[in-house]
Amino acid sequence: MEALLRLTAMEVRLFFREKETVFWTFLFPVLIIWLFGSMFGEQKFNGRGFAEMYIPAWIGANLLSTALFGVGTILTQYREQGVLRRLRATPVRPVTVMTAHLLQGALVFLISALILVGFGMAVYDLRLPLYPGSFLAAVGLAVFALYPFAIFATSFAKDNRSSAAISSVLLNVMLFLSGATFPLEMMPEFIRQVAKILPLYYVVDLFQATWNGSPLWENTGSVGVLAGIAVVFTYLAVRFFRWTSREM
Repeated sequence: MEALLRLTAMEVRLFFREKETVFWTFLFPVLIIWLFGSMFGEQKFNGRGFAEMYIPAWIGANLLSTALFGVGTILTQYREQGVLRRLRATPVRPVTVMTAHLLQGALVFLISALILVGFGMAVYDLRLPLYPGSFLAAVGLAVFALYPFAIFATSFAKDNRSSAAISSVLLNVMLFLSGATFPLEMMPEFIRQVAKILPLYYVVDLFQATWNGSPLWENTGSVGVLAGIAVVFTYLAVRFFRWTSREM
């Protein structure tokens, strides 16, 4: 436990030293919400206001972003720089390393989510979730689904550049096909079906549902899929975790 806490605290400090990362994590989503608000702020989506639909969706999008770039690519960078090889010489286990990054990423995500909610309440009269307990449970489930997914997705990258490329492709595809950027009702039927193979689709669906109108237990489809993703990709992330580039 002591090793886990020390690793987590170290990763949090390193994150806040990177000013560009802080900007893209905390301020860029606010700019996106402001941009879409200037275009769609007066419109209704399925009878809901702009803020009630877009802010929960972008909380999910930001969760995926922090998972891919704040955890997946960082682990690849550490492997390339030999940091993980040096950690391997210590009693620290792979699961401890990944758990520390998961906790650091979850803390960063929580701060970014609070900033988004505060901005929505101040600018767009965003109301709090109708089912706050269900929404928080949905966030916890999404964290345990997307972070192992991100670690596994970048685990086979040869270097930090290829890891960043993988993360960029995954993030952009899911942003546009999950309902986080444009409502899926605007998309052709084929695209709507493709969207259902993407993890972010179920995150956005569950976040919007628990924020606006139904508790967690009425969304068993999305809950079941995310739980399955969490179990499968946690196993795969631990199984294929690599300490050094030579193991690739």
